[in-house]
Amino acid sequence: MEQPGREACVEFGRMLRELWARAEAVSGETGFTARVAAAGTDVGVQTIRNWHRGRTAPLRTNTEDVRRLVVSLRQAAGESGGFDEEWARALEAAQQEAEGRRGASAQRRETALFMRRLGAEKYLEKPLDGRATELRTVDAFLSSNDASPLYLWCQGPPMAGKAALLGRVAQHVRATKKFDVVGYFVSEADGWDRDTHFRSAMAGQLAHLLSVNGEKAPATTGTVPPAGLQKLYRLAAQHSARRGRRLVVVVDGLHEDAAWRGGVPEGRRPRASIASLLPDAACSVPLGPRRRYGKRAIRVIVTSRPAAAPPADVPAEHPLRGGDSVLRMSLSPYAAQDGGPDSADGLGRLRGSEPGRTVLGLLAVAGAGLGARDLAELTDAGPVEIEGLLERAWGRGLVPDGTGSGAFVFADEALRHAVWDESGPGLRAGYSRRLHAWAESWHTGERSGPLPHYLLSHYPHQLCEGERLERVVLDPHRQLRMVEAGRLDEALAQLDLLPQAEGGDLGGGARAALSRSVLTGRARPVPMEFPALFALAGDANRSRELALSAPGVAAKALRLANVALALTGAEAGEAAREAAAWAARATAAVGSVAESDPLLEELARVGHTFLAKGQAEAGRAILRAVVPCEAVGWAGRVKAARALGPERADWLAGVARYASSLAEGGFAEQAEALEIWTQLGRYDPAFRDLVEAFCAELSPASDLTHVDLVALGVTALSWGRRRDKGRTLIREAEQALRRAFTDPGVLSPADRAHLDLELSTTLVRVVQALYDVDLIGCAEKLLDAVPVELCRDVLDEDVTAQARTVTSRSTGRQAEEEAEAERTKEKSGNDEFADIQAALKTHPVHGRQLLTEAFARWEGHASRVGAHGWGLPLAGALASIGHAEDAVRLAVRSSDPADRAGTLAVVSMGCAAGGRLAEALRYAQEAAESATDVPDPAVRGLVAQAFAHTGATEPAESWAGREDLRGMRREQVLRSRAAVAVGLAPYDPEAAARIVGEQLVGVDRMAQIWGRDRHLTRIAGLLLALPDPRRPGPALSTALRSLCARVEEDIRGRDPQAVLVHGLLEAARSAHGTDLEVPELGGKLVQWERYMEATPLPHGVFPFAELAVLHAFRGDVRAAREAAGRAGTPGRRAAALAAVATYLAGVPVTVPAADGWAAQDTSVLGFLSLAYALGADATRDEREARRLVREVLAGEHWRYALPLLPRLALETLSPLAESALVHTLGTIDTAAEGARDGR
Repeated sequence: MEQPGREACVEFGRMLRELWARAEAVSGETGFTARVAAAGTDVGVQTIRNWHRGRTAPLRTNTEDVRRLVVSLRQAAGESGGFDEEWARALEAAQQEAEGRRGASAQRRETALFMRRLGAEKYLEKPLDGRATELRTVDAFLSSNDASPLYLWCQGPPMAGKAALLGRVAQHVRATKKFDVVGYFVSEADGWDRDTHFRSAMAGQLAHLLSVNGEKAPATTGTVPPAGLQKLYRLAAQHSARRGRRLVVVVDGLHEDAAWRGGVPEGRRPRASIASLLPDAACSVPLGPRRRYGKRAIRVIVTSRPAAAPPADVPAEHPLRGGDSVLRMSLSPYAAQDGGPDSADGLGRLRGSEPGRTVLGLLAVAGAGLGARDLAELTDAGPVEIEGLLERAWGRGLVPDGTGSGAFVFADEALRHAVWDESGPGLRAGYSRRLHAWAESWHTGERSGPLPHYLLSHYPHQLCEGERLERVVLDPHRQLRMVEAGRLDEALAQLDLLPQAEGGDLGGGARAALSRSVLTGRARPVPMEFPALFALAGDANRSRELALSAPGVAAKALRLANVALALTGAEAGEAAREAAAWAARATAAVGSVAESDPLLEELARVGHTFLAKGQAEAGRAILRAVVPCEAVGWAGRVKAARALGPERADWLAGVARYASSLAEGGFAEQAEALEIWTQLGRYDPAFRDLVEAFCAELSPASDLTHVDLVALGVTALSWGRRRDKGRTLIREAEQALRRAFTDPGVLSPADRAHLDLELSTTLVRVVQALYDVDLIGCAEKLLDAVPVELCRDVLDEDVTAQARTVTSRSTGRQAEEEAEAERTKEKSGNDEFADIQAALKTHPVHGRQLLTEAFARWEGHASRVGAHGWGLPLAGALASIGHAEDAVRLAVRSSDPADRAGTLAVVSMGCAAGGRLAEALRYAQEAAESATDVPDPAVRGLVAQAFAHTGATEPAESWAGREDLRGMRREQVLRSRAAVAVGLAPYDPEAAARIVGEQLVGVDRMAQIWGRDRHLTRIAGLLLALPDPRRPGPALSTALRSLCARVEEDIRGRDPQAVLVHGLLEAARSAHGTDLEVPELGGKLVQWERYMEATPLPHGVFPFAELAVLHAFRGDVRAAREAAGRAGTPGRRAAALAAVATYLAGVPVTVPAADGWAAQDTSVLGFLSLAYALGADATRDEREARRLVREVLAGEHWRYALPLLPRLALETLSPLAESALVHTLGTIDTAAEGARDGR
């Protein structure tokens, strides 16, 4: 196990060493001790040496010392700037890193902030031993009734631990629900020793307390007078009492008050002592309906060195003068034994015994998360002995980790490294082996019970890359325990610890993909508000884990961005950079043709927000990613490019040229050109000139599409000062539309079709334009003028409904501000989240409590997981390698006969593909029993296909059905019988040939009618039913030629699937020497591909996967990748990449007789099966196939890679099945969904 990472600490040390060297070079003075003395810090030389060497990070209590040291060194080096932002960021990063390794939590950070407000941060974890008597006295004092003394004055000699005692008391009091606490630690060194500072600090705390309690505090601007401070005490005490709490005031070190201590020149001595400003007797009993509140009166605890009386200006009647309020303190016995309270690190007593040394070594190696029970198991010592060791070291080197798990960490990172070094390599290796063996005992089930917190949250982070890390993180039993422990987000985040190397194991990638899928599916997506709220509460780690648990890449980026905006300091910058990295991944996954994505649109706005909030680097990175992204509209992309300035000037110029070319095209292209000019015209009036000139040439009266174009143009003109021109244009367009309403009979067929099909869109554009030029009344009258016969479109929907939602201008600063306000309103629409956010800002402790409760309520609804999306393809893969029983347990989860029959048929065909015909026949018969009363020809066709793949001709043909049906049922029967022919070909070629002959009947007639191309794919699939698909007989060859495109035919209007099948048949003849004689396409196929690439098509229309396979078939893997990358969605791109990998790896495929029973579309599988049968080994490339499968497994659509695992990663299917069954077994008996929902 390697030494724990401390990159930020090392970087801070490097900066310090370089500055040190510059100071020595300029001043000519050397000597480490002398330089430290010159800086005037209160820190030991050895501590600064540790900073200097990058071994430890400065504690927050040493922040001021670091400032003095850096300023001193920079002055010696002749540099200006002092302790600037760069040094502040480096120090903050090092301190946060050290705190993170000590297990610092949000609660601990909040406590640190509280102690800082009191001026007591240095006592946050101060050792406190031998003070049980004093602590009992304090506890009794705080619980006393109202008639008891108001004050407790703790007096003791130097080094008695007074401040440590009061620091512990302050933290304890704050942590309970019985008290409200304010305080002040007097310190000459820190400048907290004057009455003016005390009044300001105390008034601020009291005013904050009153605001948290819902009361309005008196104005506290400037320095509060003594009488005003007393009034604040009384108000705060009364309002705490009304809430059932007691106000406690703690003040340490009265003897350091500049008004009381000696050595202060008379001219500089304050007029009033701090003691005189403490609560007076009037604060003792807050008045209420019954004149008293039992045990609710204010309590004050102060400390000082021994004194006979308080300062002279404390009034005689002041309760501090009461003799019964003094508590005498002596030196702690442990402090006396050690020669002083701070003379050692407090771990000497642990080092003095073998179990103690082992405990220290284990804590140093583990880092965080080990509790008494864990250490007892690791050391074979008794729990009582370990608890005693930890109790003695509590507060003296070891402290609770702040998570409430009972785990301990070193109080100081320097202590951990000191123990690390003391242990030596041999002992450290031994401690590591103990940890691994202990973890293994839990993994194998040797130990039982709840899995220890360390093994859940910390152990994976201690492991380097390798088999052990993979086994631990991917252990399904451990994952379920994390879910049960409410750590689902941690389980997901730990998957990111696994290496993502290009040559990584496919098995590990598959198991990680399955784990991510089932864990993500086990719970609803984390509400968008939670990550940011946890960040606001100070828990940066939890907020990051929740953000990264979002299912999509863009969602991860958005949630991380919200986290960054809620954080401050170095944590905010780190989260912003990570959000930018995820944003880049999200936009990179978008193809060259894509629909608008609201999440990516929101990311564009986040980029601008980052710029405005000072996160320039991350903001610009996000905007760079947005500019080329086709899923972001022109408004977002142009705005992003403008924000990036000169670095995207060329892109803007290219967009302008693109718009000019669009303006020469048809209606759709011209509309897009106007949209682009609108956005460019927001920043450059020259483009508004273009719009005005373009609109001037339009004629709405003669072409209704020009009404739309004019409306778009008017919106563009309204950005500038051309409203009058815009009003003229839109009135003309409105009149043209009204004339069309009143006399539709004179319209051209094109205009009539436009009214029937596009009126809703036209009305939205025209109404928006009327609003944009402030003709609101005209907009309302236009909608009322739509004739009744035109009010319903072809889908029977109201054509005016969407236009009536337009209520304001879409242009100008006010419109943008209104849109932003609406988005903000939507985000804060949940009252509960808004209340939590407000509480976190005004009363962090209460806010965190509300947040914890809300998150627990949400997390309690985590759902069980089913095999959604991947169950059936995994079942088929398992069946093919002989794990049919596991396949059935995984996939057959429904009592619906159709679902059960279809799933069993798929399992049967998997068995047949693996050569296990006896099992295949058994499952085919079970499928038939389930489908006895199922009339659906698709399910019956699957059963027939299953029989065919076992060689059972008679039941296969019987279940396939008759061809004398009509419509869609006949189409399905034809398809089923073709699938049966393919399945029977190896076993009964005569029956297969007979079915092929039946399928060819009537093809000559089909070839003579329009739409013949749609039959080509089905007829080409019959090649697979022949003994040698490369050598078809004359009948099938003739049928294929008649359905292919003729030499003189323009193929741009043909079905794209048919064109690609034609291309595949031609390539098979020319490259692989088949007897398939089809018309030559020649260069027409390349021209067709370019034409299709330039033609906008709806998503899912163009078969990118088939095109990619065709390129692979020709041996051009690079072109195959490019074709797959042009698919419109991440899912389709994954499907295309998996299809190419299937061909390159030489994996045979079975095409189901019905749609929806495989990971891939049946059209893709049919094309693949043809390519497999007609291709040559020379075009296979298993190495490239593995690379492609690795890419697919890394994404959310990993299921497409499952059918390839029996060929490429056979050994991973058994552990994959185990993981799947562990996660889904609990749903098998209770699932109500059908098997299709489980695919």
